[in-house]
Amino acid sequence: MKSYLSFLYLILFYFTVYDCKPPALNNACDPSSKSFLELLIVKNIANDRSPSCIPYFDRFETNFLSYGAFLGGSPSDIYSAAVANGKIYIGGLFTQLAATTGGGAFVWSDSAKPIGSTYCPQLNLYDENSVASGTISEAVSDPDGNLYILGNFTHVQSFPRRNIAKIKPNCQVDLEFDARLNDTSAVLYDLLYLEGRIFFSGSFQTSTGALTNYPTPTLRQHVASVNAITGLMDDWAPNVSGVDVRCMETDGTFIYIGGGFTAVNSNGAGNLGKLHKDNGATFYSFMDTNDTVNAMFIRNGVLYVGGLFSSLNASTVTRSKIAAIDLATNTVLPAFSSLTIGGTAVYAIACFQDELYIGGEITSPREGLIKTDLNGNLLTNNYSIGGTYQIVYKLSIVDEKLYAFGFFESVRSEPRNHIFQLDLKSDTVTTWDPKFLNPNSFSQGVAIKLKENVIFLGGGFGAIDTRQRNYLAELDAETGVPTDWDPNPNDLISKLTVSGKKIFVHGQFTTIANTSRQTMASFDLETKTLLGWNPIFPAASIEAMLVENDAMYVGGNFTTVNSTSVNRLVKIDTIEGNLDSSFNPNPNNLIRSLQLQGDELYVVGQFTTIPNAANFLASVNRNTGAFIRTHTQTFTGFSAYGSYISDGRLMMSGQYQVTAPYNGFGLTFYQIPDLETITPSSTFPSTSEFVRSIDQNQTKVYLGGNFANFGGKVRNGLFSLNRNDFSMNEWDANLSLGSTVYQVIAHGNAVYAFGNITSVNRKYRAGFVKLDTESGNSY
Repeated sequence: MKSYLSFLYLILFYFTVYDCKPPALNNACDPSSKSFLELLIVKNIANDRSPSCIPYFDRFETNFLSYGAFLGGSPSDIYSAAVANGKIYIGGLFTQLAATTGGGAFVWSDSAKPIGSTYCPQLNLYDENSVASGTISEAVSDPDGNLYILGNFTHVQSFPRRNIAKIKPNCQVDLEFDARLNDTSAVLYDLLYLEGRIFFSGSFQTSTGALTNYPTPTLRQHVASVNAITGLMDDWAPNVSGVDVRCMETDGTFIYIGGGFTAVNSNGAGNLGKLHKDNGATFYSFMDTNDTVNAMFIRNGVLYVGGLFSSLNASTVTRSKIAAIDLATNTVLPAFSSLTIGGTAVYAIACFQDELYIGGEITSPREGLIKTDLNGNLLTNNYSIGGTYQIVYKLSIVDEKLYAFGFFESVRSEPRNHIFQLDLKSDTVTTWDPKFLNPNSFSQGVAIKLKENVIFLGGGFGAIDTRQRNYLAELDAETGVPTDWDPNPNDLISKLTVSGKKIFVHGQFTTIANTSRQTMASFDLETKTLLGWNPIFPAASIEAMLVENDAMYVGGNFTTVNSTSVNRLVKIDTIEGNLDSSFNPNPNNLIRSLQLQGDELYVVGQFTTIPNAANFLASVNRNTGAFIRTHTQTFTGFSAYGSYISDGRLMMSGQYQVTAPYNGFGLTFYQIPDLETITPSSTFPSTSEFVRSIDQNQTKVYLGGNFANFGGKVRNGLFSLNRNDFSMNEWDANLSLGSTVYQVIAHGNAVYAFGNITSVNRKYRAGFVKLDTESGNSY
C-alpha cells in the first residue's frame, strides 16, 4: 500500500510540474528539467537504488521497526497492551525501550537513528545458543560495496549464518556466501578483505573441533581464509599455536597477526607473526612481545601494535603497551619510548593524517583514550572519558569522523552511552548518538560506511535508540517508534485497557504524571491529560478490566475498593471511579477474565461459587451481578485464566483437566448463552500448558500463553485456530522455546503478541512482536 501511495505521489508530482518546465531544459541531472522528472519516475518505478544524480525516495518508505521493552539492559515482560487509534500501548516491568536490531545496526549517517525502511532493512542478528542478540566483533567492505561481518551469531535476517556473513549493498544477506562454520564455541576477533578473499581470526583450533564440515571436516589454527563470493574455505592453513589471534593487518602481500600465541608454523613466536597471503605454511622471522597484542595498524611501512606487553624483541626493548615496528628492517622504532601508559591494556589504534588515537583500559596519562603523533609524543587533547568505567575498546574512522566504542557513559561531560563520534577536523564531540542499550567488550565494536547515507554499526549493544520509559509507553503502530508521551509511573503497570480516547491503567504505582494515584489512573489520549478518575484498589490486584460506555467491570483478587469491602468483582463508573453498590456477584475466589454479551456478563476465574455453585465459569446479570447459569462439565486441576466470545461461542482457557463429557486439558468451548459444551478439535497435553489471552480477526482466532505445543504441533507461546470450526491451522509465529504471551491482539492486517518474548523466527526481540495475520511472518 505504501509503495502504491509513493507511486501515486510521484505521478501526481510529475504531471503537476511537467507542463511548467521550459522545453529547452533537458539536462537529466538538473531537477528543473523534464528529463530529470522522467528519469525520477522511471528510477522509482523500477526500484533502482543504484547511485545516481536521480534520487530514490525509498528512504521515506517505512517498515515497522521493532522496539522492545528492557529492564537493566535485558528484555523484560510486557504484561498488558492495547492497539487503538494508530498507537500501541504497553504496560509491564520495563524502564527502557530500544530498537531490537541485535548487535549490528544500520543507522542514518546524519541522525544516527535506526533505519526502518526497505532502502536498508535491519539485520536482526540473533544467537540461538543464548536465545539472545547476536554480536559483531568486526566488519569490512569490498570494492563493490559488500559488507562482511564477523561475530557471535547464528542467524541474520532469519537466515542461518554462523559467525560470518556477507551483506549486499541493499542491506540484504547474500545467500550465495555461506562459510558454514561449526559451533566451536570459539571467539572470533578480526576480519580482512584481500583480493577476493576473507581472512578471519579467533580462538578456534584443533581442540575445539573442525571449523567447518563443508565439504569435508576442516581444521584451522586461529586464522583462516574463505572465498569472498561463496564463503567456501580455501587451503590457506597456517599453524598458529597458543590461545588466540586477536588482530590482523596487511600490506597487500603479508598478513601480520597479533594475539596470545607462542608459535607460528612450528617456530617460536611471541604474540606477533608474519604470514604470506598465498602461502600460509612458510615461517617468516618477526618481532615478538612479552604479552598479548590486541591491536594493529600499518602506515607508511610502520606497524603500530598495542596490547598488554611491556617489552619486545626478546625483552631487549621496553615499551608501555604500544610500539612501532619498521617492517623493512623488522626493528622497533624509537617512537613511544618516553610514553608510559597506566592501566591494563591498549585495545584499539586508529590513525588520521599524522595523529594516532589509542584506546583501551587506560588510566594515565588520560582515561580511556589518548592522542599522540606518529612518534608517540603525547598531544594535549583530553577527551575526559567518564562513567563507572572509562574504557575504549574499539575505534573506527569513517569520513573524517572517529567512532569510539567501549564501556563509558560520557565524553567531555557530554552523555554518551558506550559510543561517541568525534569530528576529527575540529576535534569536537558531535551530537550524533545512536544511544546504545548495552556496552561493547574489548573484542566488539565497528563502524563502517555502507553507502552514502548509511553507517553500519557492529558490537554487543543488542538494541539502539534507547529511550527511558518507566512501565508504561506509547508507540506508533505503523512505524513502531515510541512517541514522546512519558507518563512515568513510579512502579509496575500490570493491566491496561483503552476505550475510546481514554486509557485506564492499574499496577503498583503510587505516582504517575507527577501526581499521586493509588494503583489506578486514566488519561485522555488526545490531550495526554491525567484525568480525575481515581478509584482505590490494592496494588497489582486486578486481572480484568472491561469498559462499556461509562461503566467498567473489574475482576481480580481484591477484597476492598475505595475502602469498601467487596469480593473480587465490581462495577465502577469511568468518570469518578465510584462503586456501583447494586452490582454484587460475590465470587469466592480470584476473577481472571470477563466477557460481555447482551445482558450477561461471563465470568472466568478460580471461584467455585458466585454465589451459586459454579466451577471456573458462570454468567451473571450485568446490572445486578445476580447468578444466571454455569456449565455442566467436570473439571479437576488448578484454575481458569482467559475467555473470549466468538460468533455465539465462548472459549475458556486455563490450567485444568476436563474429565466429562470428554477428556482434555486447558481449553474448552461453549455455546452461549446456555453454556452447552462444544467438542474441541484439540487440547493441550497436560495442565502445565495453558492460554492466557485470545483475540480474532475475520478468519482466525489467535491464542497466546504458556505452552510449547498444541494439538500435536510445536507452537511456542502462540497458535491459531480457524474461526469457523476452531480447528487448528498452520499459522505459526515461530517464537523461541520458553516464550510466554500475556496478551495477543489482532488488529488490521497484523497480530501483536506481548509478554516474555526474546525472539521470533530467529530474530532478536524484547517483549513484543508484530506478525502477519496470514503467514505469521514477523515485521
